[in-house]
Amino acid sequence: AEPPALTYCAQLARVAVDLETGQVTILELVSAVDVAEIISPRAHQMQIDGGAVMGVGFACLEDLLEDDGEVLASNLGEFRLPAAPDVPVLRTVLVAGGRGVGPANVKAVGELTNVPAAAAVANAVADAAGIRVRELPVTAERVYWAIKERANDGPA
Repeated sequence: AEPPALTYCAQLARVAVDLETGQVTILELVSAVDVAEIISPRAHQMQIDGGAVMGVGFACLEDLLEDDGEVLASNLGEFRLPAAPDVPVLRTVLVAGGRGVGPANVKAVGELTNVPAAAAVANAVADAAGIRVRELPVTAERVYWAIKERANDGPA
């Protein structure tokens, strides 16, 4: 049997963090995507961008608060999904040459870019603000309290 065709994606986020409020703004999200043959370049790029925007939602917006198993958000006004103003500059680097599947030599790309986005954003926040948020989403409140906690701990 032929080994499976694996797909890979690495991401890098560039963020701005307001150290007074904890507000995080994702300025840019770069996705390096391992590809084989691309049948439809436009559809391929839309899949990459769509997954990246989903990842932005996971990283900073979507917080399914619940109390004793009951979801507290009763509508999409309370459960934020990414909207156009939330979308950073999206850049893609295609890393060609991978082995795909089937006679068209293709690889899956649809959900590939939503997976590493939260880690990329959290790492960028750690670099920018000197704190580590270990719970998603990376909200202004979580960043604010992590900054305050670091300040109370004194110089490292």
